[in-house]
Amino acid sequence: MQAKAAVLGFVQRRVFAMSSISRRLIAIDAQNLLGCSPSTASPACWQFAIDKALDAVGFREDVDHVVIAVAPRWAFAVQDLAPGARLVVREGRHGADRALCDALHDTAFIASRYSEVVIASGDHVFCASVRALAEAGVPTTIACLPRQTSRELLAAAAHVMWLDRPKAVLGDAATVAAASVARETSTLAPRHAVRRAARQHARLELAA
Repeated sequence: MQAKAAVLGFVQRRVFAMSSISRRLIAIDAQNLLGCSPSTASPACWQFAIDKALDAVGFREDVDHVVIAVAPRWAFAVQDLAPGARLVVREGRHGADRALCDALHDTAFIASRYSEVVIASGDHVFCASVRALAEAGVPTTIACLPRQTSRELLAAAAHVMWLDRPKAVLGDAATVAAASVARETSTLAPRHAVRRAARQHARLELAA
């Protein structure tokens, strides 16, 4: 009876600690969403990858919180594209992935502040984070690119959302070589233009 009461007490404390606010933590692995090597991605490709992920998951600027992980080499460019986001940076192979995993490590804190976590990445390294969040009572949505997402990650997540590859919408302008003219003028594609291209792409798919 005492053991049963202890178990019930633990469940009650866990439920009490969970957030009642419909606020989401959106964790973005920016490099994983490019669909190409970061060194060949154009400014428009970086912008599309971040904007498309936020648009697809229904990001609410006044409610949801965003954390973006990236290698140091790309940190300033990403910060300019998402100035309101928390940026985590780390050197080394898979450094950005590990930095994002660390941001998701305190599952008790996350459960007390967020009703859901969205992970915009297809990397296998996030499987442990998804499982730990599930154990803490926090559902996860994986937003990812087709054909480069871990099957184990897909199986672990509560929900999956497929994102468009930047090159499928932007064409050759998604890569640095094809976007040399834009680089010479040091300008980024306007945010509304990228979103308009995405909507046009969706209409074409529906028409087909």
